[in-house]
Amino acid sequence: MPKVHHEPFETARRAVAAANRELTSAEHAQAHARAKLQALEEELGVLGGRLTDAAAALGRHYPDTTWWQDRDRRELAALWTDTEWNTARSALFIAALALHKAFLRHRPTEMRQSLQAAVDLVSGEAPRDIDPDAVLAAWQSLFFVVPVVSTTFASYARLFGHLGREALGWLLIDEAGQAAPQNTAGALWRTRRAVVVGDPLQLEPINALPFRAEQAIRLEFGVDEQWLTSHTSVQRLADRLTPLGTELPGDDAPTWVGIPLTVHRRCDQPMFEIVNTVAYDGLMIDGTAPAPGRRFAEKYPKLPESKWIDVPGAAAQGHWIPGEGVQLDRVLDTLAKLDFDMSDVLVIGPFRDIARRVATRTESHRGLVAGTVHAVQGKQADVVVLVLGGGPDRPGARRWAASKPNLLNVAVSRAKHRLYVIGDHKAWSTLPYFTVLAAKLGRTDPV
Repeated sequence: MPKVHHEPFETARRAVAAANRELTSAEHAQAHARAKLQALEEELGVLGGRLTDAAAALGRHYPDTTWWQDRDRRELAALWTDTEWNTARSALFIAALALHKAFLRHRPTEMRQSLQAAVDLVSGEAPRDIDPDAVLAAWQSLFFVVPVVSTTFASYARLFGHLGREALGWLLIDEAGQAAPQNTAGALWRTRRAVVVGDPLQLEPINALPFRAEQAIRLEFGVDEQWLTSHTSVQRLADRLTPLGTELPGDDAPTWVGIPLTVHRRCDQPMFEIVNTVAYDGLMIDGTAPAPGRRFAEKYPKLPESKWIDVPGAAAQGHWIPGEGVQLDRVLDTLAKLDFDMSDVLVIGPFRDIARRVATRTESHRGLVAGTVHAVQGKQADVVVLVLGGGPDRPGARRWAASKPNLLNVAVSRAKHRLYVIGDHKAWSTLPYFTVLAAKLGRTDPV
């Protein structure tokens, strides 16, 4: 009999079997993929329903495609305005208060003793050799009752000098643009976390050390000029370490601003537009509610709009110009006749000569706040009167006031509803930044 070769047949059979297995596996994979696709489509439908519900609940705060593309809407409409979320947050806060109350009821004696120790620390009556653990316990007891303690950097060492490294939880630094870095070293060393809030385009730290002496010390120790205390602030240093932010144009170089809070909610027009142009290159967004300004105008319909009262160059006493004082008195008398609350009026000037003179007006106008621009940073008022002064024979002083946007930015942004500028329009209106002020405020002659 002829010899039969089985190898080709067996090879073919195996190939057919393998193909059948692959086909079966592909069918299973296809069925699995269809099931997975169906499950994902069902999940997508559920999520779509949730998004629809969220859009209905959040309204203009819902981050749809237009929310991401519209910068004004994005900045003005925060995502955390959900009613349910805020209600839960309030409930949590009330529950925390109840827990604190229960704790105080169960440990009244110990807490009274600890709080008395805290009072001794605050008043400076605690012994110098007091146990550091006792000091920490006293402060913890006080913070249990009073979560936030406000102090100045000048008083910080006296208050917290007994505490060691990272003894405190949070340090909140306000007006950090005015704080010199070296003043915060002790506070930062005693704190685990810090929140630095300020504006590098408002008033800068006041440095008592003469510039030449500061330069000599810097050169002696080989310190880079960027670290001069007259050139930087706590806010600028914090901005350097903040990766999220933006750049604002500057005279010499752009200014990096970390996590800018761009919505302004204090000033009516034209004050908002002035500071936005002078200092922020149009970055700010006007979030001021119209209702307060409307109520203010309805309450004082005879009060003039914001304006620049032009007092042409006249005899001066230092930086004080008596003619500007006459116009200031007329403005204040007008406010008094309208029964205006003088505690809602700020009278400020760029120079100390002016501050001393305007301060005398507080005797006849009870409640009036008057001083230099530097003295009122952090304050606000319905009406601000800016008395420019500046002797005609002292143009250098005017150039100093206009060397940076900071001083004018602070002066103008103190005013919520009205700004009255008193000064020589011709002498000031050609200076940097004051050109914007002159363009936005109508000029009037003295009354």
